[in-house]
Amino acid sequence: MNTKKLIKLCVIGSLGMATLGLTLVFNASPAAAHGERSQEPFLRMRTAQWYDTRWNPQKTAVNEEAILSGKMHIAEDWPRAVVKPNRTFINVGSPSSVFTRQSSKVNGVPMFTSGPMEIGGDYEYVIKLRGRLPGHHHIHPMLAVNGAGPIAGPGGWMDITGNYADFINPAKLLVGGTVNTETAGLAAGYFWHILWMSIGFAWIGWYMIRPMFLIRARVLAQEGGDQLLNDPTDRVVAYGLIAFTFIAVAIGFYTTDASYPYVVPLQAGEPKIKATHLKSDLTIKVLNADYDVPGRALRLTLQVTNGGENAVRIGEFTTAGIRFLNTVGVANNLDPDYPKEIMATAGLNIENESPINPGETREIKIDSRDSLWEIQRLMDLVHDPDQRFGGLVMSWDEAGNRHINSIAGPIIPVFTRAQG
Repeated sequence: MNTKKLIKLCVIGSLGMATLGLTLVFNASPAAAHGERSQEPFLRMRTAQWYDTRWNPQKTAVNEEAILSGKMHIAEDWPRAVVKPNRTFINVGSPSSVFTRQSSKVNGVPMFTSGPMEIGGDYEYVIKLRGRLPGHHHIHPMLAVNGAGPIAGPGGWMDITGNYADFINPAKLLVGGTVNTETAGLAAGYFWHILWMSIGFAWIGWYMIRPMFLIRARVLAQEGGDQLLNDPTDRVVAYGLIAFTFIAVAIGFYTTDASYPYVVPLQAGEPKIKATHLKSDLTIKVLNADYDVPGRALRLTLQVTNGGENAVRIGEFTTAGIRFLNTVGVANNLDPDYPKEIMATAGLNIENESPINPGETREIKIDSRDSLWEIQRLMDLVHDPDQRFGGLVMSWDEAGNRHINSIAGPIIPVFTRAQG
């Protein structure tokens, strides 16, 4: 066996062993979520403040429609370290394309391109989905901010039943007729991938039967080595491959242009979405805030003024899609379908739960206490260089009207357990 054949066998054997090793290493189990807990607390608490999120229905079938809807408040205390939401897009976080998105609207305006959102504004989104891949999937609303990345909202589980082989995704054409976008152009895609991969392998294979890579490198390193490898046959092959590439691209272009004479260019406009704003008879000022690390609790001292005509009681504090409720919140705003793993139905404690009367100003101590602070990794806010929190306080008057206030402020971590 000569040296050339030995080197070839070594290369082939090494590639085979590497392929086997990668197969064993990447034998990964399915992911159950999307790492939203790894996002920094300031990003989840002080950017998009999600509420009224609904996954409807929670169980659907392939080809049937589902709706992901809710509201988000763009926090006034938007972090300085995060790019302002001048270019945003409402999206869906899912484990691959388990749904197809049929449409998305924000405040009633179709949002098929990205656009600006107003800091301090309130937005209601409705995303219409179509079941595609059967399974038990974790689905989030998601706000993509150019320069900052995706900001994940609360995640809920949705089930899709049926068979993927039955899935179709029809689309009407401008010239009439419909196509199934799930398979349209699939054959052409396979053809071009196989063609260019074959050309690439042929180019590498040509030089594997010539002097091998390492041998060529050693020859080229010698003085005058480039002349030793200046083989006319290699030049013919190279020029032939260049010519074939240009001819293939030209044929592909003209064939495609003839097959699809009418096309819509990529749209570069932006939707003009008018923001709404939170309504509340209460004025809330944060006087003090600390995070009890051993007790896993956010403790707030608030100055609350009721400027309305009805008595009001506080019932919920929500932040990063996590809800802390007391009996008032449970009675007025308990959604039985909201994911239990991000809701504490007895997590909100108020020192004085009596109604706040019209015209009254009261100092209120609120304690949001639950293991969710640790489970959802929000306690990491004590490690932030900008130790601030944000969230929504919800209250209800005697007529059942809801009042929502966005609050924010600096927070002090407390590492010692309070003495009882």
